[in-house]
Amino acid sequence: MRLTPCTALVAALLTNVLAQPTIEERAGKFTFYDMLTRAAGPCDLCTGPDGQIWSEDILVNKLFSINPETGKVRELAIPFTTPLSNETIPGVSQSIQDRTALSCAIRPRSDENLYAYNGLRNQLVRINPTTKQIKVLQGPVNPAGDLQPFNDITEAPGGMYVTQTSGNTFQYYDFSDESFTTYEVPTPASFPLGLKVASNGKLYVAELIGNRILEFDPETKAMKEFPLPLPLQGPAVVRAERNGYVYFSLFTGNGIGRINIETHKIDLYPSSTQGGLGAEDTLDSKGGVWLSYFTANVLARLDTNTFKYKYVPFPDTFARGGLSGILGDIPPYVDVAVHYGPGDAVWFASIIENKVGRYALS
Repeated sequence: MRLTPCTALVAALLTNVLAQPTIEERAGKFTFYDMLTRAAGPCDLCTGPDGQIWSEDILVNKLFSINPETGKVRELAIPFTTPLSNETIPGVSQSIQDRTALSCAIRPRSDENLYAYNGLRNQLVRINPTTKQIKVLQGPVNPAGDLQPFNDITEAPGGMYVTQTSGNTFQYYDFSDESFTTYEVPTPASFPLGLKVASNGKLYVAELIGNRILEFDPETKAMKEFPLPLPLQGPAVVRAERNGYVYFSLFTGNGIGRINIETHKIDLYPSSTQGGLGAEDTLDSKGGVWLSYFTANVLARLDTNTFKYKYVPFPDTFARGGLSGILGDIPPYVDVAVHYGPGDAVWFASIIENKVGRYALS
């Protein structure tokens, strides 16, 4: 939304009566990339083995890549299959194929492939970024699986881990025999969402509703759950590790949390963004953990040396004029993704604006 002189004046007047975060202005360092398909809804982001930005759309069943050097956007359609068959089914309406999966999560792996999760269809998708070949991998059928769009996947030795949120499970996909092993989360209805294998080889899972961090030992299969020190924080996505701590986003807690992988002490760092619902986190090259928001038109950066936040508002929004909270975020970008690199830049996406953004740090 562009500010007219009138709305800019109103924004300036209201600034004095609303609590504001510290704004870090970096004018002219934003670049935006429009999606090729209307109402595609770019969701999660990652850097592919080919050095390009890759993403999965949530409103259309497609993947896309962005060449950071040329800005060229290229799309790939995910083949339509069902839980009963991972073979492409011909003759199905393209509109039904495209708009019913609600997919989001995508991650790279050291085998030179990318892996994405196929939303409500509860399937893992393998993408070869060189040949553009896509294979749909069907795990055990679980009717409870993912009954909403958001879950996560992460690389692990010999395979991938994936969460099934409403099913209250996570799975390990073994590359050697293409099998899936399912693990039940001990606390019922915990809604396991984000997950990451840390440097100690253990898996850390964020229990969104359970308000816990689960630690899973792949060697012994032992699980331990560690409650957050405050209720209703909603630990969501786990994407960063630094100096013995694994960092995660806080959905309802409006900030970033961390767990010490040795002592299991958990620290919480709420942001000052009014009404913020935290989405993803990512680590930059200087020890900053960035946070995206579903509801706020800013990116937040937590300095893990000083534990102070700085905020970068999106251009042409009320947030740019210094407003925060509801008045600063109409309409909201609905930015699920935040990802560091390629280059010294933070990449993000807007489901509402239907575009991906790049914010240069240098």
